[in-house]
Amino acid sequence: MTDPEVLLPAEAARRLGLPTRLIIEAMHEKRLPRVQLADGTLGVPADALEDFQVPSS
Repeated sequence: MTDPEVLLPAEAARRLGLPTRLIIEAMHEKRLPRVQLADGTLGVPADALEDFQVPSS
């Protein structure tokens, strides 16, 4: 079994066409799952982007 792809917030934002700030806010509010990487930074599982919806403002 292979490890799931984990993206840094900036890469997740680029793939979704959103500002990085929105991804970080979603991680903080636990609307996107977080994965701690070996260097201590937080990432987002790539497969979680499929279900992510930006809330209406």
